[in-house]
Amino acid sequence: MAYSRARLILQLLLPAAYFMAMSLPAAAALSFSYNFSKPGDLEAAKLTYINVSSSSGDRVSLTANTTGSTGRVAYPRPVRLWDDRTGRRASFTTNFTFFIGNGSVNSSNEINGRGDGMAFFVGPFPATLPVDSDGAFLGLFSNNTKDPSSSAAAAVAVEFDTYKNHGLDPPNVTADHIGIDVDNITSANYTALPNLALSGVMSASIRYDAGSKMMSVSLWLADGSLYTVQARVDLKDALAGPDAAVGFSAATGIRVESHQLLSWSFSSTGNHAPRATLVYLTSNGKQKKRMSLEKR
Repeated sequence: MAYSRARLILQLLLPAAYFMAMSLPAAAALSFSYNFSKPGDLEAAKLTYINVSSSSGDRVSLTANTTGSTGRVAYPRPVRLWDDRTGRRASFTTNFTFFIGNGSVNSSNEINGRGDGMAFFVGPFPATLPVDSDGAFLGLFSNNTKDPSSSAAAAVAVEFDTYKNHGLDPPNVTADHIGIDVDNITSANYTALPNLALSGVMSASIRYDAGSKMMSVSLWLADGSLYTVQARVDLKDALAGPDAAVGFSAATGIRVESHQLLSWSFSSTGNHAPRATLVYLTSNGKQKKRMSLEKR
């Protein structure tokens, strides 16, 4: 009788334990959407402005109209990208529209030059601006190897680069390109664009899939043409901790151009569960059945 009762309890508890494992808490989800041309959205966002970045009516300006300018703007709350206790990881999608001006012009209305670009970033929370990060470093990483923060500049970014910096940018691009950066300003993968393509109002969509660890980027230029780039990125390896800042950075170098954010939406979902294994036993204690939930 005692054995039958114990077996009955075991049969009842094991399925319950399985479903509890299936429902382990995910990395906390976050979702927001702002159209800065809509009255009240810019104020409601309560974004964190760093260095020269500022709200400018119906948009966010990231840099000033000067050389050597840097700025960042970030969402005020951290994004939880994984949960150390459960092993779950978060996927996310972000969409935004932005504007890059063509820089200064000469007396013949010809562009004197432009640079350097802007980027969407995922990095340490709270967001800060690395020192000596103007020009080619897009406000993402420090060019000062003696700066203690430069060795801990764990960040992943999607750059919209308008100036070719020899030794840092791909050798076969004329200037404009999009790239995915992982803890380094030299892109893990990139797509070259036509010269002067990164100008005017553009839209971009970035999707990170925690299961496949793929980051995929789609960029629609002002003329409607579409360009894409993707790279395999393990955010848990690339970042310093599970709570990350998300936002945008930009920089000018020896040339000047404007970098503005017009709208921004972000959505994360923590739906990638760890391995949970349940073993059913026979009356003599031998394994009968195993069920597992794969960790991604």
